[in-house]
Amino acid sequence: MTTWHGVVLAALITATGAAISSEPLPDSPQDYAFGATLDLPQPASWYRVDLPLDVYTQSTWPDLRDVRVFNRDGERVPFTLETQSAAPHAPVAIPLRVFPLDSSPVEAGEQGQNVVRLHSSSGVDIRIEGEPVEVVGKSYLLALPENMPETFTLAQLKLTWPEAVAKWRSKVTLFFSADMRSWTTLQENAPVMELASGNDRLKIDQINVNQTMSADGVRYLLMVFDTPNLPVTIKQVTATLGSEPTPLEQVQIASRGQRVSSTEAQYQWAQPQPLSSLSVKLAEGSVLPVEIALRSSASAGWQPLSKTVLWQRNEQASAPITLPEGVVQAVRITTLDARLPGELPQISGSRSRQSLLFNAQGKGPFMLAWGNRAAQSAAVTLDTLIPEALRKQIDLAAIPEVQVAERITPGGQDRLTATSPAERQGLWKTWLVWGVLLLGVVVLVWMALHIWREVKTR
Repeated sequence: MTTWHGVVLAALITATGAAISSEPLPDSPQDYAFGATLDLPQPASWYRVDLPLDVYTQSTWPDLRDVRVFNRDGERVPFTLETQSAAPHAPVAIPLRVFPLDSSPVEAGEQGQNVVRLHSSSGVDIRIEGEPVEVVGKSYLLALPENMPETFTLAQLKLTWPEAVAKWRSKVTLFFSADMRSWTTLQENAPVMELASGNDRLKIDQINVNQTMSADGVRYLLMVFDTPNLPVTIKQVTATLGSEPTPLEQVQIASRGQRVSSTEAQYQWAQPQPLSSLSVKLAEGSVLPVEIALRSSASAGWQPLSKTVLWQRNEQASAPITLPEGVVQAVRITTLDARLPGELPQISGSRSRQSLLFNAQGKGPFMLAWGNRAAQSAAVTLDTLIPEALRKQIDLAAIPEVQVAERITPGGQDRLTATSPAERQGLWKTWLVWGVLLLGVVVLVWMALHIWREVKTR
């Protein structure tokens, strides 16, 4: 028995020692799967790198904690990560005056071309020449306020109707004018609808425009439905003004789509991403009511996001879909009262673009590295990288931009699944518990056999 006690004690000491042993964090270029050389434009103490797309798609962490910069001797140099984000801009909502119009065609022989006359009981009379829409249905004149900014971006129109109709759909063509005599097409065939399918209800009452205009050139909007007998009456229209898009502050990451059934498709990213919105591209002329769900990892459950209508017409598309805070690894779309088109929609996610600011310590060439599942965050704060007193003497905006050059693979693909010391320690503890349990079973079996033999020899 004394011998077995010694064996058990020795095994426990060995396993425990291995479990609590600490290892230095990997911190050399060979510990990272991917890399790229950096072209320094001029001698300087600090440089800025706009991270390329493959850093976002190949990094093993959503927060890019496995990004590093090394000098020629393989030493990590100090750096900080900065998010390029725009100042928050609250959208401005402006109520428009709404005038219902009746339509009547004018004989082609009388005018020499196709003409549609729109008129109201209050005396408004509009004539549109040519063929603005295939079918001229219910129409509304929208008057913008007199105090509009000199230049503005018309982001969206929101329609309000009081009727509760179970199921209807229509398309709207928008025109704009400065004098109600000359009209120009602004947008064609924007979907407006209200659908019911079982307990699911879908209401599309917004028209996304996203068009920059001048107050001198746009004083009136004309909204023409393609449904002659529209089952609802538009009582109110609100215009939302937005700011100019800032594409340089966002990076678009494409997903990989797969058709699951005739009504369901799933889209995945290689790694979870902190996405702020989704953009969907369909075949030209498509309109697709869908329910959208997402999940944060391959093993997480699906969480419902929204019900909306995706569309693509006349080189315009439905607005990006805003996402809640968190990470997204996969998206699922399920059609409502429709089937998926033959050409599967394409989905890309938008996340904040980041730049890396580093101190050029040591000798070049310098290397940007990423892709290490075992890496811990090594970025420092801006105050640590460039003290506040020193920042008053330099212009941060004038720090030289570095170009990312040749791609290299210093560590290889194995680094994408590497485990950190903490994870290895956790595995050791798990194996330790199982080892002790197994050893205990062996001891009990040995003791039982020993007792059985003693009893048998008596």
